[in-house]
Amino acid sequence: MIPVNRRTVVNGLCLAALVPTIARAQVVGKVYRVGVLTPNPASAVPSLFIAALRERGWVIGRNLAVEMHDTKGDPERAEALAKDLARQPVDLIATNVTATAMAARRATSVIPIVMLTSGFPVEGGLADSLARPGGNVTGVTLYAGGLLFSKFVQLLHELVPTLRELGVLWGYAPPSYRPEQVAPATDEFQRAAKALNITVRFWQTGTQEHLEAALAAAAGAPLDALFVTAGVIHSRPDTAPRIVRFVLQRRLPALTDFPGPLFTAGGAVLAYAVDVKELAARAAYLVARILKGAKPGELPIEQPTKYELTLNLKTAKALGLNVPHSLAIRADRVIGQ
Repeated sequence: MIPVNRRTVVNGLCLAALVPTIARAQVVGKVYRVGVLTPNPASAVPSLFIAALRERGWVIGRNLAVEMHDTKGDPERAEALAKDLARQPVDLIATNVTATAMAARRATSVIPIVMLTSGFPVEGGLADSLARPGGNVTGVTLYAGGLLFSKFVQLLHELVPTLRELGVLWGYAPPSYRPEQVAPATDEFQRAAKALNITVRFWQTGTQEHLEAALAAAAGAPLDALFVTAGVIHSRPDTAPRIVRFVLQRRLPALTDFPGPLFTAGGAVLAYAVDVKELAARAAYLVARILKGAKPGELPIEQPTKYELTLNLKTAKALGLNVPHSLAIRADRVIGQ
């Protein structure tokens, strides 16, 4: 069995400095126990989620205990940690990304599960529908239905009007995701590209071996631009720097669906992604409802209402790329002005 490192939440926002440990706290009434499964404890989503819970009156050390578990993106580790939480048991499991939600669902059909983020919960078998999930899983979905992926193609075409060959490093792949689970997204991506006369080269990067093969294949392909999913970026700590080097060496304009390491390290010109604060706030709302007695299967899975376009002018300049004015004025955030 994989050893579990239990601790009261310590996160990038230094919330630990504000929150006493449970052992030292004066507890009044029931303390609800929430386990969090995340492939990356440094992600902003879990820490924002804890902050959003606090705003709703759920305070660590007073009426809430949180155990943060890092799956390190390892499916087997995620399974073991999920089973451990189910055995304890906790009152609720919060998951970050679809793969950890699926591991939690395999571990328990009784304990409520709230997805802080997810891609395709219905296609993945986690819910009967978005409106009425059924079972013990609810939360927030980023990509349900796949329609967002046509937007990625349109943005890249606007950035590079001469775009004809588009490479895709696709992290929503086995073993964490089944092809049929993400088919709505890949199908929509292909339809949008075909409408613009763009050839798409998909490389699945669900494992380190697949990523190595994808980068080798992309190095010899006549690409005009690159789309990189968050699943690729978060797979290993050294992945983002490698992709950044590849993008800069090939002078490829890149877009990512999450403004994380790849973007901040200077590899992507554009990021189009949900507002993570909104995700955290909606997940906290659902958790609060459930801890007060609501059934997760009766709470609709929510979809984001706000997306943010981030433009990295520094990277654009490094690539010798002139960003169209029509695109620049729509950016919610601009880096490197």
